[in-house]
Amino acid sequence: MRRNIFSFSCAALLMAGLLSTTPAVLAQMRGGTPTGGQNGNMNQQNQQPGMNPNMQPNGRMGQPNSPESMQEQNFLGNMRRNFTAENELSKLALKNSSNDDVKKFAQQVMSQNRSVDTRLDMFASNAGQTFAAEVPPETRKAEKQMKKLKGTPFDGMYLSQMDAYIKDDQKVASDATLTSNKPELRDLAMSLRMQSDQRTQQFAQVAKSANVTIKE
Repeated sequence: MRRNIFSFSCAALLMAGLLSTTPAVLAQMRGGTPTGGQNGNMNQQNQQPGMNPNMQPNGRMGQPNSPESMQEQNFLGNMRRNFTAENELSKLALKNSSNDDVKKFAQQVMSQNRSVDTRLDMFASNAGQTFAAEVPPETRKAEKQMKKLKGTPFDGMYLSQMDAYIKDDQKVASDATLTSNKPELRDLAMSLRMQSDQRTQQFAQVAKSANVTIKE
């Protein structure tokens, strides 16, 4: 499990009760349960963040038990969940951040996600799937705390959340690129991997501008 360490106002975050939340948030992203700052291993099929671990990710399929259908379902469900959370967090950043670079990054995330959502919709429709993305509960808890923050403390928590989601975007897209037998899904996954890689590069610059350091 990656642990995030911020260079900004740790005392302020401790008073707000946020530092204890971050490991839980990231554990929820990876599907584990934090214990002493650590989390369990993620079962890719049955323990999706923000979803019932006994159900598949928010999809309906013509052949729900086929490996190819399960692969598509996991890819589309995970990306939809991530994009929904990223959009909601970024909307909040436009309101509560006082850093222009953070706001520009948030606006770009929302714009790019809207564009990709159209492609996800088309692919899901052609595959006979429907999805209702759910934001993970730990992210909902973080949002409530973030609404009370402004300036650097807010930027730190926003970037912490986005760091986890971007890393998960990379993993989900990479897995689909390597394992899918459908050219159209591989092409979509490759585009999403390139987008998440680009965000990773921008993320470092934005974090520096906001005086936030997130370490492995």
